[in-house]
Amino acid sequence: MTSVIPLFSYPVMVCSENYQFTEAEEKYISDLAMAENVGNLMSSNDTILDSVELSKLKAFIDSQIYVYKKNILKMRDDNEIYITQSWANKAKKDDFHPHHKHPNSMLSGVLFVTGNEGEEMPPIRFHRTNDLLPLEVEFEEYNEFNNGIRWIGMEKGKLVVFPSVLIHDVGKNETNVERVTLSFNTFVSGTIGGKAQLSEVAIPIA
Repeated sequence: MTSVIPLFSYPVMVCSENYQFTEAEEKYISDLAMAENVGNLMSSNDTILDSVELSKLKAFIDSQIYVYKKNILKMRDDNEIYITQSWANKAKKDDFHPHHKHPNSMLSGVLFVTGNEGEEMPPIRFHRTNDLLPLEVEFEEYNEFNNGIRWIGMEKGKLVVFPSVLIHDVGKNETNVERVTLSFNTFVSGTIGGKAQLSEVAIPIA
């Protein structure tokens, strides 16, 4: 029987449950001081998940990071992945977010704070960076193997967790509804590498 191996793929996890925001959480995010960013606005505070107001939300995100670590990466228990930075992005009409990745981070995530059926706000788009073939050919249909771009639509409360090296962007917001997301970066603590390979490093939580 023929089998296909998804060789060296990058796992993007769309969490099985959407987070249910409280009115207080939505107000806290809505009232955040914002600063100009490339194409949109970004919160001045880059540790918003450390706030008391978002402590329940942080616990939810931490639990999903743990699921990614244990069920997808199969990492050892003595290594912890923890949130280092967290911020909000807001995109009004005609705003966008350019191609980028998240350096100095292990996993990153995006939680959609807005997004309801019929609003047609732009999705987050992930882009292939390694060529599938050395030639440009046409495909009759696209799938997970030949596609060069993959997008995930906006839905309030949806959390997406992915390796920070993945290139992603957001197209122009052509709606009259403000597109609001909460993003975060992470790092790892504990001992990584190995003595025998002369690569051992002990990393404490900052």
